Amino acid sequence: MRKDDRLTPVEGRTHIPIIDQERCRICDLCRLLCPDLAITKNSNKNQIEIDYNYCKGCGICTVVCPKGAITMILEESVG
Repeated sequence: MRKDDRLTPVEGRTHIPIIDQERCRICDLCRLLCPDLAITKNSNKNQIEIDYNYCKGCGICTVVCPKGAITMILEESVG
């Protein structure tokens, strides 16, 4: 699937993933397994980033992260 084929986010999303960049080892599992292609690798910053315009909050990234660097939080607590 190409990047511009991404699905739009589901309304009513309750949780979003947050990446602890200190713990992240950029293993790419989260990016490779994200069903929404919402996770990208920023080569300039050498870090993983989440595009919340596409993230549905499914939590797959939190499950596959071997370092526990991604956690889900209530979306309303961001901002």
